[in-house]
Amino acid sequence: MSLQIFELPDEIVEEILLRLPVSSLLPLRTVCRSWRTLISSSKFAHDHARRSILVDPTLTHPQIAYYGVDYKYRGIGIFSIRSVFESTFREPTQVARYEHQTQRYFRVIGSCNGLLCLVDETAPNTVNAILWNPCTGFTSEPTPEIGGFFVVCGFGYDRVSDSYKLFGMLTDLASYERRTVIYTFAPNSSWRTIQDVDLDLLGPIDVNNRDGEFVSSSNNNTLNWVGMNDVILSLDLGNETYSYFPLPERDPKDDVRVSVELSVLRNRLAVCFEHKRSDWAVWVMEEYGVTESWSRLALIPRQVVKPNDVRCLRPLYISDNDALLAITPSFRIVLCDLKEKHVLVPIIVDQFVDDYFDHYYLLSQCTYARCFYVYHESLVSPSHYAIASS
Repeated sequence: MSLQIFELPDEIVEEILLRLPVSSLLPLRTVCRSWRTLISSSKFAHDHARRSILVDPTLTHPQIAYYGVDYKYRGIGIFSIRSVFESTFREPTQVARYEHQTQRYFRVIGSCNGLLCLVDETAPNTVNAILWNPCTGFTSEPTPEIGGFFVVCGFGYDRVSDSYKLFGMLTDLASYERRTVIYTFAPNSSWRTIQDVDLDLLGPIDVNNRDGEFVSSSNNNTLNWVGMNDVILSLDLGNETYSYFPLPERDPKDDVRVSVELSVLRNRLAVCFEHKRSDWAVWVMEEYGVTESWSRLALIPRQVVKPNDVRCLRPLYISDNDALLAITPSFRIVLCDLKEKHVLVPIIVDQFVDDYFDHYYLLSQCTYARCFYVYHESLVSPSHYAIASS
């Protein structure tokens, strides 16, 4: 007689479940009470996330969250990166919408371990934030409100304190006073003021570069921004101190008026900038903080993505077979085949609702301003950190 799975030792059951992707684990919470308790536990969520990083990346499917800067298109959309690579005219990628935002204006400012940090900017000159896991649907209770507007911000995980932190440079729209704060997502937490950084060092701020890129390395966890004079500003989330290191060396023929875009590719810090007025150069930092470890990943001809005068291509994600998902200077979504040197436009269908109709359109063809964030599905919940959630 075959052995039923319910007769297996608990440790064997757990080992089997740890090998399943997040999307398969969620329905299994209804099988029995013990499975629900196990899959919902903090230890299981962290063990599963760790396994996905060290052993099997297919356990956590990469997704993209985005929001529109234009009022008409406000709202947060989610779509699958795997679907983008596989989409066809008959089976296009579909965008899912964040449903808990009635009469509120949330914008995404970062992602980490499957959690998105959303800032509520509905009220004038006042902000608060929540954590949201799109995969499980859990959201945290809002942080206390704080006066001002985020000029620069970022979200990431601090390994030292085992906590998630929200960093922000706030400007009071009434007094124009500025301060730099951090909020640690924990019970009974509050906003703390930390050392300011000279805003002039960051250069011009726009919707593409105000949110720091979170990088987790063997030594530290950091938020990163492109600064003036070809440097990267870094904030260590453990000791909450700043440091700088240079970008890859530029060619004298580069058009320095064009913005530099920062991203994370294959868990490494990456930059993209204009090269000799003919290409986009994509570089990755093999060892975080080590200037000599910059390595050029690709050159992409500028003409294939219809460049403009001031914006640069923004890489989002690179597949195992070197297909690069990126945002063009006009906010279109493209797939760049780095081996064959050609560009495809994926079919991504989105919708928005006004007072009268549902409107459907091809997201990849639209040119309104949007911000995009890559995250990986996970079971991590705000409640695992004793943060009230729903």
